[in-house]
Amino acid sequence: MTLPNEARRICLSHEPQVAAEIFQRRGIDLHGLETLLYSVGNERERSRTETVELQDAWGRPTEMTLYVPELQGDQSLGVMVGLHGVGGSGIELAPYLRRLADACGAVLICPTAQLPVDGKSNFDLAGIFGSRFRQARWTPDPGDFPVRALRWARENLAVDVDRCALVGTSMGGIAAWSLASRHWAGLSMAASINGAPSIWELFGPDRAMRELLPNLLNLPFVVVHGSRDKQIPIGLDKEAVTQLGRLGHRGVTLVEVPDGEHKLSTMQLLPGNPQFDAVVQGYRASRRESWPSHVLHRARETESGRAHWIAMDGITNGETGSVEAWVRNRSHLDIHAVHASRIRLFLHDRILNSGRVSITVNGESRRVSFRLSMEDAISTYVESGADPGLMAHMVLDVDIAETLE
Repeated sequence: MTLPNEARRICLSHEPQVAAEIFQRRGIDLHGLETLLYSVGNERERSRTETVELQDAWGRPTEMTLYVPELQGDQSLGVMVGLHGVGGSGIELAPYLRRLADACGAVLICPTAQLPVDGKSNFDLAGIFGSRFRQARWTPDPGDFPVRALRWARENLAVDVDRCALVGTSMGGIAAWSLASRHWAGLSMAASINGAPSIWELFGPDRAMRELLPNLLNLPFVVVHGSRDKQIPIGLDKEAVTQLGRLGHRGVTLVEVPDGEHKLSTMQLLPGNPQFDAVVQGYRASRRESWPSHVLHRARETESGRAHWIAMDGITNGETGSVEAWVRNRSHLDIHAVHASRIRLFLHDRILNSGRVSITVNGESRRVSFRLSMEDAISTYVESGADPGLMAHMVLDVDIAETLE
């Protein structure tokens, strides 16, 4: 019998064609494979705290603190990625978040940031930490450690992949805003503690941030900020929460901690306090929706162009690409894309019946044959970072005439 962890290993260590042949010889069809990759089977993670090595997409290592709480009942553990602030580390942050992990029923993984791989200055932090700030930091690139930490958890732990969250403090809180607004489709919720969606808002409107902010309408978000924080003003968070409220976000929560300063040690992140309980309640009430019938997503770069079953490519330089897609019925997808020259569809029989289907893009319709492919399923599982919630039964690329508005 093939166990879930063995199925993951086969997908990740072989070419898709070879992996597909292995599963077929074992009598495992596409849907059986999908069930295995979602399942934790009888696997139960033992409670422990340890340091593991995490590599980014460029092979650079960092230390990551792993904390696995005691599993209560039959519920599978979720995942919580903790992101530390400037000058901190995963091992220093983990003790502050362990009680959250216990209360949420989630594995806690706290990587340690490194210098950005491209060597660029940290202009997004200028004005708060100094204009010549060149310390380790987080980036929204999917190859950087925050997203790679989620991938590591899905590859190596028996966890519920539909209960993944980001919790960041200070610089990590800024990263939580940035990552959640780009990679929301892989998360169930996010929380920022003494962070901000953009430091540039101190000097004037940050157009890029504001154009990506609507992506957070799809994600429960908890914002915690100390009223006495003099390093990152609470007003930045308040303004963003107000904007989200105007856009109709019903799942955003702001908790102001009266005596909280910028240091996490002053934020009283303890059970029974509103700031603690808001994160726990937000996490426990949330679960990622797989294969939704409506997707609305914005992106500034191709690396963050995918949301659920659709992705944008060829995004116009300096613009924000936007795509809105509907499952009109079990044989028709309707898509409108702006500032993108190509879209990629990740088709699945959760949204379409196999056979001839109609794809309408910017008013132009075409008929295609949707056939389930084990190789496409395995390749998209690997490319998505071992996320079975994003594995497709067939991949279809569609070139489109660029629409400017």
